[in-house]
Amino acid sequence: MSKLFLFAIGGTGSRVVKALTMLLAAGVDAPTETIVPIIIDPDSANGDLTRTVEIMKTYKEIRAQASSDKSSFFKTRLSSLDELGEGGFVSDNFIFDIEGVKEQLFKDFIGYSELDRNNRAFSSLLFSKSNLNADMDVGFKGNPNIGSVVLNKFKDTSFFKKFASNFEQNDRVFIISSIFGGTGAAGFPLILKNVRDAAPPLPHHNFLRNARIGAVSILPYFGVDKNDKTSIDSNTFISKTKAALSYYARNVSGNRSINALYYIGDIVTNDQKGADGAGQQRNKAHFIELAAALSIIDFMGLSDADLNVVNGTATNPKFFEFGLQKETASISFADLAKETHDIVARPLTRFALYQSFMENHYSEYSEAKGEAWASNGNNKLTREALGARYRNSISAFNQHFREWLMEMSISNVSFNPIDYTKSGKDIFNLVNGAPEKKGFLSNVFKGAGLGNYRNVLSELEPQFDHLSSSQKLLALFSQATEKIVNERITV
Repeated sequence: MSKLFLFAIGGTGSRVVKALTMLLAAGVDAPTETIVPIIIDPDSANGDLTRTVEIMKTYKEIRAQASSDKSSFFKTRLSSLDELGEGGFVSDNFIFDIEGVKEQLFKDFIGYSELDRNNRAFSSLLFSKSNLNADMDVGFKGNPNIGSVVLNKFKDTSFFKKFASNFEQNDRVFIISSIFGGTGAAGFPLILKNVRDAAPPLPHHNFLRNARIGAVSILPYFGVDKNDKTSIDSNTFISKTKAALSYYARNVSGNRSINALYYIGDIVTNDQKGADGAGQQRNKAHFIELAAALSIIDFMGLSDADLNVVNGTATNPKFFEFGLQKETASISFADLAKETHDIVARPLTRFALYQSFMENHYSEYSEAKGEAWASNGNNKLTREALGARYRNSISAFNQHFREWLMEMSISNVSFNPIDYTKSGKDIFNLVNGAPEKKGFLSNVFKGAGLGNYRNVLSELEPQFDHLSSSQKLLALFSQATEKIVNERITV
C-alpha cells in the first residue's frame, strides 16, 4: 500500500500536522494507508512542535490498541520514519535535525572566521551583522536567507537517505510550509529541489525524481505582538511573502517541479503573543491550519493521471486556493463550501459527540449505574476492563481535541461549528445552528439527548463483543455516533 511522506517545516508546519491528526482521529478519509510525518525545525523545544508530537504519540497509542475495521476513528496509520523498512523499529521520533545547526552561531556554521578578507566582505553584503550573530537554536527568526543556507544540508542528512531508501514508486510527497517566516520559506523549495534532483548513489533516486509532489504554501494569517521577547516584526510579513512568491514563480511553479500547489492565507492581525521560539512559542490553533490540512486530503484524492511526472517535470501542474461558501468572521459548518462541508462536518460532529460523552459521562454511566453497553458481554467497557493507560491516552487526546476546538473558536477568524461545552440532556445540540431533531414519538420511545445516546450504545453493543475491550469502545462509539447523527442531528 502506498505511503504519504509528509514534510512539515517550522512552527506552522507543526500546527498543520496537529490539525491533520485531529481530522484523522475523527475519521476524515485520507486515501492512503500510512502517513509518515517528518518534522524539520531547528527549534526542537518549540511549543507548537512539542504539543504536536505529543498529540501524534497519543494518536499512535490509541490506534495501536483500538483500531479495527468496525471503527472510522483513528483509521489512518501514522508512522515514524524509523519504523519503515527491514531495519525498522518502534519509534515516536517525528523530529529531524540538520547537523551543525544547534549550539553555534550562524557565522560559525558558515565558517566566517576562516574566510579570507574578500570572501568575508562578500558575506557581509549577503548577511547583516545580526544575521551572522544569530543563534539558530530557536530557528531562523523570519530570515529565509539564513534558512536557505542551513537547510541546503538537508540532502546530506541520514534521515533524507532513510526517506529515500523507503520511498516506493507509488508513494507521494507533500510539503507544508509558511512563506512569511524563515524556516518554512527557505525549506520548501530546497526540499522540493533535492527530491527532484535525486541522483546516484541515493537509493530509489529515479522514484524520487518522478515522485508525485504536492505542497501547501501558507501566506500570512496572523501577526505577533512586538515585545522584548521577540525579534520578529509582523510588518515585514507581506514584503517577505512577495519576495518568496517571486522566487517560487521561477523556481517552483515556473519550472513545473511541483504537481499540485495550494495557497492559503488571511488578514494579518496581531493576535499571537510574540516569542522567538522554544517553549514560549505556543500559538493558538487557527482555522487556516485546518484548511491547510485539508489540502493534504485533497492532494491524496487526486488520481495518478492528474499528477503525471516525466523526467522530473510535472506535465500538468495544478494550483489551488481555499474559499468559503459565505464570507464571515465566525465560520460554522453552514459557511463551508459543499465539498469542504462533506469532508469535515459529520466526522467532527461524531468525534465531538464521542469526546463529550467520554469526558462528561463515561465514569458516571459505566460504573455507578451499570449501563448495559459497558457491563454486558465478555469484553466489558468498564474502567477496569479498559485499563488505566488506555483510559489516560483517551483522556489526553480528547483534552487536546477540546482545546483545539476552543482555540479555533476564539481566533481572529473563528471556526465555531461545535459547542464543546454541550453535555447531558443538551448533548445533541452541540452543533451550532443545528438543534436536535425532536419529535414526540421519538422522545417517548427513544429518549432525548443523553438518554437516547445511552440507549443507542446499549442497542449496538452486542455487535462488537468479539473485539477486545479497547477496540470495542472505539467501534461502538464510531457506529453509535453515526446513527445519532443520521437520526437526530442535521449536519
